[in-house]
Amino acid sequence: MYFSDFLDNEEPAFDVFTACHEIVFSGSNGNTEYLERISCEARLVYLLWCFDGEVHNGGFDQLFFNSLGDHCLEILPGLKKVNAKKTFALLEKALLWFPESKPSKDRKTRWKQLERYEDDENFESALENLDTEFYKYEDNLAEILHNFVRANKGASVNA
Repeated sequence: MYFSDFLDNEEPAFDVFTACHEIVFSGSNGNTEYLERISCEARLVYLLWCFDGEVHNGGFDQLFFNSLGDHCLEILPGLKKVNAKKTFALLEKALLWFPESKPSKDRKTRWKQLERYEDDENFESALENLDTEFYKYEDNLAEILHNFVRANKGASVNA
């Protein structure tokens, strides 16, 4: 299966994401993603599509709380690769709240990294401001990803 298989569709990145979702959760208990089953190009589309949905749904706080936060350090350069400059800058600022700007890939450890900000109004305000900036959707990440799929039509979905 290749990106070119989805080019006739109105939203090719969504269709690549859907195909990836089926692949990474196939045979899983529903909690374990097997990202190694998809190509690096497909992984980029998959993770950035998830990121877009996660932040739209609950902001950067939700991103850090949920399992997708395990992949923040992979999502950041992915945003740069697809030239989502505004979104890259927002995530980069959000990551400053972590030691050395590096959230743990382990969810529970990441929660502990942020525990010290539990009642910190500055932290809450900063994340809310980043959420507000993200919701302006200046990069239109969905459209950027559609264009990425179109530009990489020879990329395989499978690893």
